[in-house]
Amino acid sequence: MEIQFIYGAFMLIYSGIKINVRKDEVLLDDGRKVMREVIEHPGSAAIIPFVSEDEIFLIKQYRHAVKETLYEIPAGTLDKGETFITCAGRELEEETGYKAGKLEPLIILYPSPGILSETMHLFKATNLIKTQTNYQADESIKGIIQVKLSKALEMVKKGEIRDAKTACSILMCWHDVP
Repeated sequence: MEIQFIYGAFMLIYSGIKINVRKDEVLLDDGRKVMREVIEHPGSAAIIPFVSEDEIFLIKQYRHAVKETLYEIPAGTLDKGETFITCAGRELEEETGYKAGKLEPLIILYPSPGILSETMHLFKATNLIKTQTNYQADESIKGIIQVKLSKALEMVKKGEIRDAKTACSILMCWHDVP
């Protein structure tokens, strides 16, 4: 038997600009009722941009929740009415100053399904075309680096890349590199 959400048994804790937080009453398969805290998120797209056949861009971005500057691939939250692929193209250009000649879907992930409803779509960008960055006011991007995918894989193994979407994208593309 599957765990069931008890219809109507939830309490909205917080309603924000991009997320909501609620507390749900859930009926487990053994009949017990338990509470679950859920962060509602509209979804996101992340892009691993290939500068050449074996080199990618990574951005350095400060993340307040972990109080660190991380190496990441470009990513962002869907705007209302936006598709995942449109979001991917927009975020790539905003954060790197490049448009993708080609955007290829890699995988759809749940970044933290124990507490978060977010669906994250990962894309591979190739045939990049130089434009200009357009950082959002709430972003803190510290720079962009160009690295060989093999170096990025080593960075994952050494714990220098700790962002999950970035590590997953590097691992997804590793087999494609000559």
